[in-house]
Amino acid sequence: MGREAGINSVGNAARIRRRVVRRQRGRVAGASLLLMGHQTCEALVPVALGLAIDQAVASGEITALALAVGGLVVLFAALNTCYRWFARFAQLAVIDEAHALRVELGARLLRVGGTAAARHRGELLTIASSDADQVSRAVVWIAGLAGSVAALGVSCAVLVGIDVRLGLLLIVTAVVTTFGLNLLSPLLARRVAGQQEALAAASALATDLVTGLRVVHGLRAEETAVRRYRTVSRAAEAAGIRSGTAASLQLGVTVLAGTVVLVVAVFAAGLLAVEGAIGIGAFVAAIGAAQFIAEPLSGVGMYLRFGAAALASSGRVGDVLDAEGEPAGAARAEGAPVTIPLLADGCTGVVADPQVVDEVLEVLRGREPGRVRVEWKGDPPAQVHVEPVRAHLFAGTFEDNLTLGRPADSPERLRQALVAAGADEVVDARPGGLLEPLRDRGLSLSGGQRQRVVLARALHTDPPALVLTEPTTALDPVTEQAVAEGVRGHRHGAGSRATVVITTSPILLDRTDHVVFARSTGEVVIGDHHGLLDSEPDYRRRVLG
Repeated sequence: MGREAGINSVGNAARIRRRVVRRQRGRVAGASLLLMGHQTCEALVPVALGLAIDQAVASGEITALALAVGGLVVLFAALNTCYRWFARFAQLAVIDEAHALRVELGARLLRVGGTAAARHRGELLTIASSDADQVSRAVVWIAGLAGSVAALGVSCAVLVGIDVRLGLLLIVTAVVTTFGLNLLSPLLARRVAGQQEALAAASALATDLVTGLRVVHGLRAEETAVRRYRTVSRAAEAAGIRSGTAASLQLGVTVLAGTVVLVVAVFAAGLLAVEGAIGIGAFVAAIGAAQFIAEPLSGVGMYLRFGAAALASSGRVGDVLDAEGEPAGAARAEGAPVTIPLLADGCTGVVADPQVVDEVLEVLRGREPGRVRVEWKGDPPAQVHVEPVRAHLFAGTFEDNLTLGRPADSPERLRQALVAAGADEVVDARPGGLLEPLRDRGLSLSGGQRQRVVLARALHTDPPALVLTEPTTALDPVTEQAVAEGVRGHRHGAGSRATVVITTSPILLDRTDHVVFARSTGEVVIGDHHGLLDSEPDYRRRVLG
């Protein structure tokens, strides 16, 4: 299985890289031709200088010197123009392809199930950003290799034209060094792949920690979280060092190869010049061409690194794009009815997709059940109060907002609701207390303060059944824990009441009597919070991120 998965990943990498090049084939071809033109012009610069020395400097003719200078100006203008347009085509292709890959990955990640859903969100973020960027650089890899090959070819042709023996010697040296550089590419690809995987693991854990920061604080698990992140971060650091070491090794070998070619060229050309086989201009041209060979050789090493990184990232992108799964909502569009059991005497937590949540709320408001049904365990409550998901405060005093403009029948009951919702400190901190005026929509309060006051109003209504939807999203973990205990004690300390909390907050779910988890397929699983965390990976992913 492991070998088959590895083969599939390599196949995916090659296929994704081919698709990138095919999709940008016009710009790839243009960028390759332009870079080949640039490198050809650069390779001809030593030839132009050699001709200028032999034809103009040695003879002392002003006309020949002017023509030589003019030729150099034209040559440099051509090589600069070619490079500018190469850079334009290549960068446009890289940017467009990175965007196209991110769009594909984004569309694929909107699907549920399969391999993509099994990955951490932080890893998927790394694939959709860093890996997509690496894959798009395959465009530059192809154009760069084409330019480097053109430069090597022209330089070798120039050297053969100056002297066959010198040309053949340097061609053999260049081929051997290029082949040696290529042998390092698999090592670099493996190191880059390991680095990307380690970064993805660190990113995944960081995303989990940020998503579950409220949980971490609530459970006093900061030290454990920091220790876990330190471990994966150091692993990513070690992988980065290994990748950098491999890249440095290849760079060092590349520089050494260029130096070897230059030393061989100087020695051989010097011998030929001493023997009188070549003149001064040819000697300068030979040394210049040999020295220039070091640049395309370095380019070969650099672009091979680009190709290795693109190949490693292509496999990860291909694995996500090929993951099996159904579009979000497709599996439950026309399924069997979904029944949500609620306790008529107790606190029920509900974890479900937004579509199911919306239908549950509509049914609880009195709409005829459709695909989603609600079943009360026990005698159905006489009245169900569904607190709006985005409840607002209005202009008036705290008391007006809490009692909805009606005189409080019992100040003690009102105070109990305030304490249970953690809103007593919000009211007590105002000089006017309950008579303190509020601005329209509660704009004089923070988000967490508004949420606690709204929750206190819902608790003060004291209906037989109260339905709350994400009532603590704006609260810090410590406050949320106090509010969860307050709501539990207020609603279920005495008497028969039903409370339904639709949330993904583990702190709230931990205070429920049982939890109803509706899968994306429509299947309903019932249990207590900790039991579902242990037995249901989907539930754990939804609640803990």
